[in-house]
Amino acid sequence: MSIVDNIKRKCNGFGISTKITFAYSACFIILLLIINAAMWFGVMDALYSPAEKTIRFSMKRVEQALDALETNYDGYSPLAFRGALVAGVVLRVVDESGEILIDTDETYPSIEMFNAAILLDPPIFADREFEIARLGSALVYCAKMNYVREGQNFTLYFFRTITSELTLLDNLAKLLIGLDVLGILIALVVGRFVSRKVLTPIKTMNELAREIAFEKMGGRIPLRTADDELNELAKTLNEMLDRLQGGIKKQQKFVSDASHELRTPAAVIKGYIEFIESYGTADEALLKENLKVIGSEAKNMQDLLENLLFLSRTDQNRQRLNKKILDLDDIVGDVMSKMRTVVKTHNVELVSNPPAKIFGDETTIRQMIRIFLDNAVKYTPAGGSISVASKIVGGKILLSISDSGIGIAPENRPKIFDRFFRIDSEDLVSEANGSGLGLSIAKWIADSHGITIDVDSALGKGTTFTLNIPLNS
Repeated sequence: MSIVDNIKRKCNGFGISTKITFAYSACFIILLLIINAAMWFGVMDALYSPAEKTIRFSMKRVEQALDALETNYDGYSPLAFRGALVAGVVLRVVDESGEILIDTDETYPSIEMFNAAILLDPPIFADREFEIARLGSALVYCAKMNYVREGQNFTLYFFRTITSELTLLDNLAKLLIGLDVLGILIALVVGRFVSRKVLTPIKTMNELAREIAFEKMGGRIPLRTADDELNELAKTLNEMLDRLQGGIKKQQKFVSDASHELRTPAAVIKGYIEFIESYGTADEALLKENLKVIGSEAKNMQDLLENLLFLSRTDQNRQRLNKKILDLDDIVGDVMSKMRTVVKTHNVELVSNPPAKIFGDETTIRQMIRIFLDNAVKYTPAGGSISVASKIVGGKILLSISDSGIGIAPENRPKIFDRFFRIDSEDLVSEANGSGLGLSIAKWIADSHGITIDVDSALGKGTTFTLNIPLNS
């Protein structure tokens, strides 16, 4: 394992608070070091640059004085060189033999002392044209200029001392190092404080979330007064808990209702079997009647289980649809023809059925239409009428299924597509009491095909379901 991987592994073991502290401190320290480095190099440049400029300016003035001397040698005066120098710059003129001809400051360190103390590694801001020596606590700048007169060579030495500036640099370096150490400590303390303050609401959320068990879904995370990201997180978690609680309640109700629906036919079947066991099979007519009831209840159980399995697949998004272009008029005509053959207690009529092509799954489309028709038969007393009519309006075909049944009360309309919801009425025979899953299945099929359902109903006058089915474009 490499060093980088080892560091990553150790960092992954830290808590979020520690990671935030380190990240905050690292950013602050880097920023502090950048500012201090910029300050340091800026001061260095500000101190070294004037020394170099004063020497260059003095060299230029002395060079002008030498040019003037060429034209008026008899007017030579050492004061002319002194006047050409900027304050703080020392001039020494040495001939070929090493004799000092001009010295503007005799107390200044000798050239030999300077040469012996020259720095081999000068500061990075120093101009490489200059030689720099450290004499005691001072830095001495030196620049040379050659001068030839009447075949004799002279060397002009220009010196400039940085003493107070160097002390300032040393003090500044100590100050910046101290500030860096203090800044690091402050960054660690402040980072720790800020990270804990930021993460405290998250820890509270975590503790509350642990207290919210499956059996106790009523708890919610309290919202903060501040409208920040953590408050949005709390809102999102509460909304998620609301959805979970709603889903759990629906699941519990679904299981309870399914158990109740299955218990009834199971109890009927068990009762008739016990009756047969008690009274035997001597009476053939009675035996056939009992077996017929048992078969009917078994079929009801089978239909209920098939509906439950269908809804279970839809809940898990496992119900597959094989959509293709269909002739809706052929499907409606076929379903109505079979219904007229089976249903003899009602007047079944196909009013209009214009040609229309739709895009959908034929099996579930047929199932949806049959559900509405079966529902109309169940809730329409014998002798009533059931009619189907369709018409094309714009890019849709409106398929209406009407009955003259008992109708739907206004307070029940929002619930008719809920699972296991049924309308009880004394006018209905026992066979009308279905499982209450049909319209739920029909609603899912409609939604899966982009079909909207309009309901128009009045108590005692019947109900009309209108399916707004998109035409195939």
